[in-house]
Amino acid sequence: MSLKQLAAIAMSLCLMFVASPGWAQTGKGALSGVVVDAQGRALQGAKVVADPGGSSALSDVQGQFTLNGLSAGDYDVTVSYAGFAPFAKKVTVAAGQSARLDASLSVAASKQDVQVYAGREGGEIEAINRTFNADNIINVLPADVIKSLPNANVADAIGRLASVTLERDEGEGKYVQVRGTEPRLTNTTVDGVNIASAETVRQIKLDIIPADLVESVQINKTLEANMPGDGIGGSVDLRTKSAGERPTVALESTGGYTPIIGGRAAYQFDGTLGKRFLEGNKLGLLFGGSYDWNGRGINDVEPGPLLLGGYDQRDYQYYRSRLGFAGTADYRLSNTSSIYLKGLYSLFHNDGNRWDYNLSTGFTAAGQPDGSGSVKFGAEIRRPVQDIGSLQLGGRHVISRSLVAWDVESSIGRTRDNGYADASFKPLKGGPLTGIQYSLDTSNPLIPKLTAQNGVNIFNPTQLFYAGQSVNHYYNPEVDLGFGASMATSYDLGGHASTFEFGGRFRNVHKFANLNETFTVPTANAGDASLAMTNFLGGFTDPSYYGGSYTFGPTVDYDKVTAFAAVAPDPKNPNMQTNNFNLIEKVSAGYIMDTINLNKFRIIAGVRFENTSDRDNGTTVPGAPPVAKNGSYLDVLPSASMRYAFTPSSGLRLVYGRGLSRPNFSDLVSFATIAPGGVRTTKSIGNPNLKAEHADNIDLLYERSLKPVGLLQAGVYYKRLSDPIVPLNTTLSDGTIQSQPQNAGSAYVYGFEIAFQQHFTYLPGLLSGTGLSANYGYSASQLTFPGLTNPDGTPTGIARTDKPDLLRQAPHTWNISPTYDKRNLSVRLGLSYNAANIFAYNYSDSNSGAFDPTSGSGGGIKGPNGDLYLYSHLQVDLQGSYRLPKGFTAVAYALNLNNEVFGFYQGSTIYPIQREFYKQTFGGGLRWHPSRER
Repeated sequence: MSLKQLAAIAMSLCLMFVASPGWAQTGKGALSGVVVDAQGRALQGAKVVADPGGSSALSDVQGQFTLNGLSAGDYDVTVSYAGFAPFAKKVTVAAGQSARLDASLSVAASKQDVQVYAGREGGEIEAINRTFNADNIINVLPADVIKSLPNANVADAIGRLASVTLERDEGEGKYVQVRGTEPRLTNTTVDGVNIASAETVRQIKLDIIPADLVESVQINKTLEANMPGDGIGGSVDLRTKSAGERPTVALESTGGYTPIIGGRAAYQFDGTLGKRFLEGNKLGLLFGGSYDWNGRGINDVEPGPLLLGGYDQRDYQYYRSRLGFAGTADYRLSNTSSIYLKGLYSLFHNDGNRWDYNLSTGFTAAGQPDGSGSVKFGAEIRRPVQDIGSLQLGGRHVISRSLVAWDVESSIGRTRDNGYADASFKPLKGGPLTGIQYSLDTSNPLIPKLTAQNGVNIFNPTQLFYAGQSVNHYYNPEVDLGFGASMATSYDLGGHASTFEFGGRFRNVHKFANLNETFTVPTANAGDASLAMTNFLGGFTDPSYYGGSYTFGPTVDYDKVTAFAAVAPDPKNPNMQTNNFNLIEKVSAGYIMDTINLNKFRIIAGVRFENTSDRDNGTTVPGAPPVAKNGSYLDVLPSASMRYAFTPSSGLRLVYGRGLSRPNFSDLVSFATIAPGGVRTTKSIGNPNLKAEHADNIDLLYERSLKPVGLLQAGVYYKRLSDPIVPLNTTLSDGTIQSQPQNAGSAYVYGFEIAFQQHFTYLPGLLSGTGLSANYGYSASQLTFPGLTNPDGTPTGIARTDKPDLLRQAPHTWNISPTYDKRNLSVRLGLSYNAANIFAYNYSDSNSGAFDPTSGSGGGIKGPNGDLYLYSHLQVDLQGSYRLPKGFTAVAYALNLNNEVFGFYQGSTIYPIQREFYKQTFGGGLRWHPSRER
């Protein structure tokens, strides 16, 4: 019997139990209710315990909880929540019935004069409770914490958590990297269910999603059997908002300014409305929306590195906008039964213009320009549109001692680009802009300069001529359909509360990509007056480019390029339909899991089975017929955790789990991508023979809840990776750098992390408003490199005998965030750092010798042919707010105060590949949240 069939049977059984009235006659009962503060706001993450037996549950986003499978009788029920006084009450549970307990918690005595559950401080308290009480190791960012710093998108917010780094794009976070692992090893879900990717990779591009669109973000650093097996590094779960017991009204408008490329604006609008209706608040409706527009500017210099040919000077003018909506409708059939419908959609326009000058030259044996220099100009427009959407219908039902949950969901992710266009302007052969004698200045290796000699003006538009353009039309969608069900049954084990759970899930993924690239060239002869760059000039200038370190010449208006009609197809570059594939993947999963409370021990063990089936319907490769490949494999993923409570406020966790990471969609298929231009040409090819990557993960964590409100966590982890997927680079005979993913032999990563959070309300006077949130992570790794092979699988003869770090493994990460909350004022400073890490492998033993400037070879592992590194990154952000009457709050912020650089270097920092700057952004605005008023 297949796992797909098992999943279907599991769901059928669960639905049968929902419909069966006989289960209510087993002599068991339930206890349900809601946990709120004194103002009626829901408290998520409160721990509810019923004695005798120690049966426990956590309150959800609406403050609701359910304890099922309780024997008839009297119970002492306690509700605990950090920052609030404990709540205790005796409750009688009758057989076949559900008792009701609504707990209203009061602020702890030492905090009576502080409104602790409003704004960022309340969000931090929620995060502390959810983190400390969770069964697995997690980090939590509630919405109020996300909004307490100027986070442009969800990824920017997540990057402030312990042992988390970001892959950035155009100044914003894009992909999340957890515990020294690359983005592909981090899974992303919405309300616990996988969501479709908008790209040809597995990881979700989180800059698509506005920061205000979610109720919270939860990073699961360890996996349990009832969670998707993806996520060797971790799993990011985006939680959607739901209507609470009190009406929700929240509106916000902010605006900002960035002093770059003549000044760029930014503005944002957010709103959320929610309320419960009907008798007993049975029906809940909530809807939220967010829109932001960011006129980002970028100054970028891209050496190749310099000693391998020259560099690009690039200026970017962006018009990035995000529009997102999220909504939830839920209906309580009874105190212990409910259904819900949740939806999320986000649309991202990443429009931009780029202008670049490419300076190139050869070098003598002495490492000086050899007089063969040249210059080219390029203009580009990009209008990509990306969107992500998910829709989930589900329910939760308590039937006697069992909790049945089910859901049916669909999601979509897409990238569309109708006209990504690039135009080039080149000098005439033998003209004044060829054979240029440059002088080289590397006195500051981070700002290398080539300066033309003999009075040559390399920015002279009369000597550059239109040479043609390429236009891309691209469409890459993914559509996911799935369903799942589970049943958790409570039972007694020698008087100790225990739970047995089983379930299944099925997911069907359809991913395809179509790229149509056309090339045109002018019909006039090279050098014709109609082709002179002067005929295409636009009004954009940047006299303060790169802080005045470089001169940036005149630029082109791309509308004039588009209007130029005297063109014909390029005979040297026929139109190509490449990168096209059509892949269907089916994942069938089933699991069993058991939870046992033994005095101070809480033990959870389970095993998950996942069967993956891939069908590639054919891939288009230039000059070759489509290649189709099918296959399937079964993964067995055990997990176990044990938590020992030294005291109610401290404990030790030991966790083991096995996870997997499937190859990227684009890596599994045999297409080729060629990226010409700049200093070097790169090429990427797929590998249909890739195997999924697996890891055994071990965690040991000590945690302590601090008084009056705080949390200390310190732990170590180890991950043993088998068949790690590594993109390997080889240099072809024409100088093209070709990359192909391959399975390496083995790798490991280990690390240590510590996190501290405390509100110092016990200090006297004004100091009682201070607080601190800080974390530090250290990681180390090693990869046993495989032998490099050609596309046909034959050895290249190129070897690498060292054992480098894993990709994206930053040895040091830390975040420091001092806070101040007193009366109506709230201020937070955010400092976020991650050390340099390898972005792509490039080094091989063939370059172990001394560097040869004439051939560009050699230099050793720290030379210009070394691995490609991301620079270390330290970002400083500041935000403050002041509560005004009638629910208004004034907000002011400063983003990237230190104007941090983003970029890459090859081998060593003296060989920069790319260094770009964005300048600071300053802004402010108003929020209106009347529902938070006392």
